[in-house]
Amino acid sequence: MTRVKLFAGIELSDAVREKCVTIVKRLRDSGLDARFEAPGKLHITVAFLGWVDSEQIEPIRFALDRAAQSSAPFEMRLDKIGAFPHERRPRVVWLGSRTQSEDFKTLARTTRSEFESLGFSFDKDALAHITLARVKGGDAHLPALDIQPVRLRVENITLFESIPGKDMTRYEVRARYALKPRG
Repeated sequence: MTRVKLFAGIELSDAVREKCVTIVKRLRDSGLDARFEAPGKLHITVAFLGWVDSEQIEPIRFALDRAAQSSAPFEMRLDKIGAFPHERRPRVVWLGSRTQSEDFKTLARTTRSEFESLGFSFDKDALAHITLARVKGGDAHLPALDIQPVRLRVENITLFESIPGKDMTRYEVRARYALKPRG
């Protein structure tokens, strides 16, 4: 039985990706000891599914399509550099929002609800963020960077496959579903 690693997410526009690349350069120039994400891997995760059996792919696709049909396109404002678990002990550095978008929360809840109907479970709410770096050492400090807010228009939700490689995991688009405009 073939297994694949899947997640639902939001692709970035070229303009947002370029802004992220600029922020990554500034983080790198600040001396942050981290492994920085490749530009092609940048995205916003909505629901991580993990390893799934190949016969689950079609039901997952239908569930994601249903979620897209009940969510309208929206715009997000990305205006904060943050870290998990927190800024004082960063392990993951990200670009996100000071105020989480209600539209994003709705899309995430709807998507996760559709996946839960297939037997998946999620232990915490989705937080809209783009992972920029994974900190290597235990003594790192998140540099204080002023950034210009970035706007991202969200019109699709995407099913990604995470494919392990020798040096780096890559993400391939398995399917895209247009969010349904209101009206």
